[in-house]
Amino acid sequence: MTTIEYHLQSFKELKEKVKEDDTNFDDTEFHYLIEEIEQEISDVSERVFDHPKYNLIPTTEVPESITLDALEKLVIEIKRFIKKTQPFDKEEILDYMFPNRHDDDFDEDSMNYDSVFGKD
Repeated sequence: MTTIEYHLQSFKELKEKVKEDDTNFDDTEFHYLIEEIEQEISDVSERVFDHPKYNLIPTTEVPESITLDALEKLVIEIKRFIKKTQPFDKEEILDYMFPNRHDDDFDEDSMNYDSVFGKD
């Protein structure tokens, strides 16, 4: 089994796991898979860029360039899947856009001017 086949199989298994229980979506395993693939991309790209016939286009003259291209596309596909599958949390978005200074986790020091809300 090639590395791309292994990573595709891992992605497929994770998607099946999400499909079985979509109420508790946790993207941690997907991010671990992305990290693993990006490490593989780093290793393959070192070999590909050193090849004299490589010209930034996947070609059969440099077989690992095809693997590199497939791995990069797989990372993009996984990130799209994560974005599409994550539930939309209206409260979280509103809290991010409009922080409540009375929340316990409000960090006034992170504001770059005196006060967003005016004088107290």
